[in-house]
Amino acid sequence: MKLSNELKNFHRSDVLNELEKQFKDLSKSFLYGGHIEVGDEFKIFIRTVEFYYHSETFDGIHDPIVYHRNGRDVEHCPYFPIMSLHAHSSGFDITFENEKEQYRASALIRAYEVKTKDGKYLKWKKISNGKWMFTEHDDYQYNTQSTYLYALINGFSIGEENHVRWRDELRKAGTPIIGTRQNVYLSVSDFDYKPFVKDDKDKDVKCDRKWSFTRQETV
Repeated sequence: MKLSNELKNFHRSDVLNELEKQFKDLSKSFLYGGHIEVGDEFKIFIRTVEFYYHSETFDGIHDPIVYHRNGRDVEHCPYFPIMSLHAHSSGFDITFENEKEQYRASALIRAYEVKTKDGKYLKWKKISNGKWMFTEHDDYQYNTQSTYLYALINGFSIGEENHVRWRDELRKAGTPIIGTRQNVYLSVSDFDYKPFVKDDKDKDVKCDRKWSFTRQETV
């Protein structure tokens, strides 16, 4: 099934175990079911995907670390279309929000491989005089600097007619490593649960929601 159809079939849940199951199923599509194409130059394969989900109703499951939600930067945010690329200070999300069911959901590209049309790997690294850039390598490389995807895909949206496209391409699926999301911590809020990033991490408890999935296989 196409990733876009799977995201359309995703439904609101107010039970954490049910949400985790849906994310586990979805993760295989992000990790094994295709890649992002940047023109004819690059293919970006997602190696680690982190899911974020926030209900806009008081009685739902809340995840206030979500960037695009009501009350964070503006009182009311319009809902993104499914598979919008959302750039923010932690990197790029592929979104699947739902206005009717009143939730925000997204998949953050946390780690990824970049392959050129010549089959080489691009690695974000320091080259000289403090300058960083993507450099070409013949051997396998992957990147964990989620924010620096802007150098490849910033300013474009996903779609068949656009410069950046999601290309469904089923590969042999493995068993992703399941873990917790990076730099997400807990605190008490009006919703009783608030994962967020904080400078003084010694006093914080790491969020234990297992919403991170990592592919072990290379591409």
